[in-house]
Amino acid sequence: MALKWPFGKKGAEPRQAETPKKRRVVEYERKPDRSAEETMADRSHLDDKGFKDAMALLGVEPKKK
Repeated sequence: MALKWPFGKKGAEPRQAETPKKRRVVEYERKPDRSAEETMADRSHLDDKGFKDAMALLGVEPKKK
């Protein structure tokens, strides 16, 4: 007959729930933007020399006002 095993089996340790880490909340302040009408009315980029050179390279002539 076989002898009883002399070493006992260790019981599993109970699982411990991890405490949720506290998340840092970052708040941003939104600066007042220019209104959409002002943005759409701003056509200063059309007078820029780089823009005019690029359009000339593409062969597009600027519209005359």
